[in-house]
Amino acid sequence: MSERRLEDIELDKLPEAVPEEKPGRISIVWLIPLVALLIGVWLGYKAWSEMGPTIKITFKSAEGLVAGKTKIKYKNVEIGIVDEIELSPDMSHVVLTASLVKSAGAYLTATTRFWVVRARVAAGEVSGLETVLSGAYIGIDPGAGGAMAKHFTGLEIPPVVTKNLPGRHFHLRSDDLGSLDLGSPVYYQKIKAGSVVSQKLADDGQSVMLGVFINAPYDKFVNQDSKFWNASGLDFTLDANGIKVYTESFVTMMVGGIAFKNPRGSMQAPAVDEWQEFILYEDYNAITEGTHLQSSSYILYFTGSVRGLRIGAPVELKGIKLGQVSEIMMEYNPDTKNVKIPVTIEVQMDRITLNGIPDTGTFIRTHHEELFDELVRQGLRAQLQTGNYVTGQLLVDLDFYQDATPTEIDWESNLPVFPTIPTPLEEISNTIFSIVKRLEKLPLEKMSEQLHQAIDSMTEIMKQTELLTKNLNTTITPAVIATLEQTEKTLATVENVLEDESPVKQDLGRVMDELSKALRSIRLLADYLEQNPDALIYGKGEAN
Repeated sequence: MSERRLEDIELDKLPEAVPEEKPGRISIVWLIPLVALLIGVWLGYKAWSEMGPTIKITFKSAEGLVAGKTKIKYKNVEIGIVDEIELSPDMSHVVLTASLVKSAGAYLTATTRFWVVRARVAAGEVSGLETVLSGAYIGIDPGAGGAMAKHFTGLEIPPVVTKNLPGRHFHLRSDDLGSLDLGSPVYYQKIKAGSVVSQKLADDGQSVMLGVFINAPYDKFVNQDSKFWNASGLDFTLDANGIKVYTESFVTMMVGGIAFKNPRGSMQAPAVDEWQEFILYEDYNAITEGTHLQSSSYILYFTGSVRGLRIGAPVELKGIKLGQVSEIMMEYNPDTKNVKIPVTIEVQMDRITLNGIPDTGTFIRTHHEELFDELVRQGLRAQLQTGNYVTGQLLVDLDFYQDATPTEIDWESNLPVFPTIPTPLEEISNTIFSIVKRLEKLPLEKMSEQLHQAIDSMTEIMKQTELLTKNLNTTITPAVIATLEQTEKTLATVENVLEDESPVKQDLGRVMDELSKALRSIRLLADYLEQNPDALIYGKGEAN
């Protein structure tokens, strides 16, 4: 106890430290959380200030897309990421929520396009091969102008060209799509100059509108005289020079394509604006025939078969193409019970020129009715003829027939009715049918009985003639022949007895002449009796 107290006493004697207070001073310990707070605020502000817009994109399917991993790229540079993928309320499509960098906000307009980049093979080209290993990503074509937007509908098929590609768009009108597709190449002088970027049915429902994009600098060669044609497949031509095979390229032969060119001397033709419309011709031969806009339609009525006649078949006059067949129908008249086949043709009036008349096109447009009326009065008619004996295809041939039945063009119908004549085969068939009809009207049974009676009479006459001929051969003719033979023997004996220069011979010569004449008369008599044996009974007068 004593020891403990001693220590306490000693401790009490030790000096104590008295803290010295300094008013207004903050402890350094509080600086650490303050600095952390400031750093957090700065980082939050920086993140907020650099944060880009959040958008929503709809697609039909989310195939190959993963939330948190699928990137949004422009020119292969990452500008965003897909944050969330969910189904639409009606489950008809998917909705992607994506975050973009701040700089992309200025290009999010109503014209901005999004699509999924995957490995694809289309129009002879392979694209998106890099996605085989890295996975699909979303491509963007920034908009230029228009209202700002944050909701977009993604493209199911990637666009062929983007807005920043230099060049111009044009429209092509065609009767059908053929083998063309999005991405089909467009060639100029066999150099790929563009692609097909859109396709749709025209408003009239009778044709197809194709959108093509021609890259710079080839777009400057498109002017008002430019001609576009379908260069798909192979083009075979058989003429006097042999067989020619033409194709624009191997790609057009396999997947289709378009080509265009300018006629010689037309490089200075006026330029055209973007989205100018052109005709897409069926093939190269179609453009070489030229463009004919002054056409008139006519109706041709045929009663026979039109097998082998197709839409587009040529209409020719003296071997020169004046137009083509545009429609083939069948028409039934319930009153007359007749079936007719109306064939509509288009005659291109500007293919016709008139000698000595200036401005022929204007004259024909104004007076084409009078012109065709005059030609019909001269015998102009339409007839079906075989254009190709190998395929059996028909064409409409216009020609002059001087013996044609007079008629006129019916201008009062919806379309003028042009007169026709039957084909040569129809004419032969009609002639045979007419002959058969006439034969049916003849009394053939009565004529047959009369013919049998005549034949029986002729048979009896022949029997009588044969009997008379036998009697002549057995009685008269042998006697005459024996007399002649004996006379010839006697004359031969007398001639041998007489000398050459004796008077007797001379006298005998005269006698021989007389006998010769007599013999000739006898021969003539024998010939006559042989031909007219009844002369022995009735005499010569009655026999004749």
